[in-house]
Amino acid sequence: MLVLKFIKDGGVMMYPLLFCSMALLVIILERAVSFRKASIDGDELLDGVKAVYQPDDAEALQRAIAVCEERPTPLGRMYARGLKNARRSADAIEMAMEQEASNELPNLEANLPILKTIINISPLLGLLGTIAGMITSFRAASQTGLSNPTQVLGGISEALISTASGITIAVLGFIFFNYYANVSKKIIEDMEYYGAELVNFLTGRID
Repeated sequence: MLVLKFIKDGGVMMYPLLFCSMALLVIILERAVSFRKASIDGDELLDGVKAVYQPDDAEALQRAIAVCEERPTPLGRMYARGLKNARRSADAIEMAMEQEASNELPNLEANLPILKTIINISPLLGLLGTIAGMITSFRAASQTGLSNPTQVLGGISEALISTASGITIAVLGFIFFNYYANVSKKIIEDMEYYGAELVNFLTGRID
C-alpha cells in the first residue's frame, strides 16, 4: 500500500517511470544471467585444447573441438570455429575466428542500447512530472490563494516525488550500464587475446 500511495502522490508521470523501472530491472537481471553464462577462464580453455590437440591427428582434433563445445561461451564457440579450420593457413584460421567473434558481438551488447535509453528519458519524465506538479500548485494558489496551503503543498510534493524517481532510475541505470559495458569489453578483449594465442599454437609460432 505504501508503494501505491507513493506512486499516486507522484502524479501521472509516475506510471511511465514505473514502466521504466520495471524494464530496467528486467534488463539488469537478463544481462547478469547472460554475462555469467558468457564468462570463462581463457587460460583454462587454452590449456585444455593444448592438452588434447595433436597436429595431423584427426581424433585429437575432434577431442579438442569437443573440449570447446562443452563450454558454450563466446570464447568456446570461437575456439571451436578456429579448430575446425586448424589445417588451413594462419590467415584462414584468424578469419574464421573473427567471423565467429563478429557473430557473438550482438549477443554481448544486447539490451544495452535500451538501458541507455532508459537512463536518458527517466530524468526527462521526472522533469515533466515536476512541471505538472508545479502547474497544479500555481493553479491551486491562483484559485484559493494561500488560505489553503494543502493543495499548494500537494502539487509541490508531486513535483519532488517524480523528479526524485526519475533521477534515481537514471543513476541506477547508469551504474549498471557502465558495469555491463565494461564486462562486455573485457570479454571482447579476452577473445582477441586468446584467439591470437590459439592461432599461434595451431601454426607452431609458439608451443
